[in-house]
Amino acid sequence: MNLKQRPVAQISSQQPGISSTELAEALPESLLEKSVHLYWIDHSRPDTERYTLTAKLDIDGQTLLLSCVSRDLSLLEQWAVDDPGYHTNARLVALERILTDPENEERLMSI
Repeated sequence: MNLKQRPVAQISSQQPGISSTELAEALPESLLEKSVHLYWIDHSRPDTERYTLTAKLDIDGQTLLLSCVSRDLSLLEQWAVDDPGYHTNARLVALERILTDPENEERLMSI
């Protein structure tokens, strides 16, 4: 009997401050068996009360730009701190917010 083996997911990150392990922890469980590469996470300049968080990901060969709007200006304050721990934390929080945005969750579930 020839059993098919489940393909091993490849999870990688090009974003400074976010390791492949941290990326895997932030991903929804449904994506853990897929090949995922994080290119970058960024934010727009805030207007008076809000800004847009955006991440570029490749999931099983499909390149996605996912975004969400945030009003948490404290996240941007942490983003600019020179301490790498803050950079990591701010970008991880941003990634989790992007991935858990209801519109993005629907897109990700359809992949």
